[in-house]
Amino acid sequence: MAPMQPAVRADRLTKHYRVYRRPADRLIELVSRRQRHRAFAALEDVSFEVEKGETIGIVGQNGAGKSTLLKLLAGVTEPTRGTLHTVGKIASILELGTGFHPEFTGRDNAALNAAILGLPPEEIRERLPAILEFSELGSFIDQPVKTYSSGMYMRLAFSVAVNIDPDIPIIDEALAVGDGHFQKKCIDRIREFQEREKTILFCSHALYYVTSICRRTLWLDGGRVMSYGPSLEVIHDYERFLLERDRTHPAEETLPDSRVSPARFTLVEVCNRAGEPQTLFARGDDMSVRIRVHADDSQQPVHLLVGVVRSADEMQCFVAGTHPDGLPPLVGQNDYEVLLQLSEVPLTRGDYSVIAFVGDEHALTVFDRRDLRPGFSIGGDKWEVGLIGVRHRWDEVRSSTPLLPAGR
Repeated sequence: MAPMQPAVRADRLTKHYRVYRRPADRLIELVSRRQRHRAFAALEDVSFEVEKGETIGIVGQNGAGKSTLLKLLAGVTEPTRGTLHTVGKIASILELGTGFHPEFTGRDNAALNAAILGLPPEEIRERLPAILEFSELGSFIDQPVKTYSSGMYMRLAFSVAVNIDPDIPIIDEALAVGDGHFQKKCIDRIREFQEREKTILFCSHALYYVTSICRRTLWLDGGRVMSYGPSLEVIHDYERFLLERDRTHPAEETLPDSRVSPARFTLVEVCNRAGEPQTLFARGDDMSVRIRVHADDSQQPVHLLVGVVRSADEMQCFVAGTHPDGLPPLVGQNDYEVLLQLSEVPLTRGDYSVIAFVGDEHALTVFDRRDLRPGFSIGGDKWEVGLIGVRHRWDEVRSSTPLLPAGR
């Protein structure tokens, strides 16, 4: 039996752009036949394969070559050298508003965009109602798109791309804008594509989405492949790379405005073991985090996640979440109160921030975020090196008598 052909295969894919110091140099070069440009390598010898039905993440810093790669995959531009082979119909959500005419209405642009993506007129007429319904633009659908916000652009572009039933959806930061409700719709549609074994290429700076959605991840930097493999391993290496490159300016993800999210925090506070508010502890004390959440719809399941970071350098200390702990989501009420109990917290002296998230039933769509900076402090009578203190003692190898009392 012959092996299945990959849905996407790139072999030494390279894209160079000509960069001119001034516009007139283009004409001078054409007339004089003397080079007046420098070559910029947006991609250099990129090779990878994607199996049919696989969801692949693409990560990297701004300027790493991600958008260039996606444009090559979408057929927007041609490679300088190398080969790229894809199997099936491709629909891409690249830069917001790509292919939209600013003077046309949302309805007209939806039909135009569907035609650009290859749908014949009869299919456009058949699928247009579903596209417009998914976008939830209401009366704005008959307004010129030049009046749209970036979130409305994304709604329309995403609605067209996912409703033409592509074999290979290409999604570039489509979840970076829009409110929590629409982000959940996008995630649900991606999950539906995965169940139908669509091949998905998902590019995002939101690394949590990448590790949760994608089986494998491609990491680009400077137009070259740094790593390609299991998402958790690649993202771990990428995060370590970012931390080492710029520890003093950690990246912050853009999260939805809680005022338009289906669920949101009404309280996040640090407490002692008895559940009373407290901000100063000793190393080894029991702690708790009290969380109150309001959901507009009692049937909307929600998961909670709480992380602790050291305030001085944003070092991630630990994370606890209802979904990774295997607990069912909260559902059936509008208001919830949860107490997260933390036993014998081993953090050393310093200030610490608490970051809490409330998300959907898959723990993918973030509805709200609450930051306590600083959230609490660990006191002590001496300065300690390191993040945590471990109970320990020193024994002489040839003696059963401890050298010193047990240390903390």
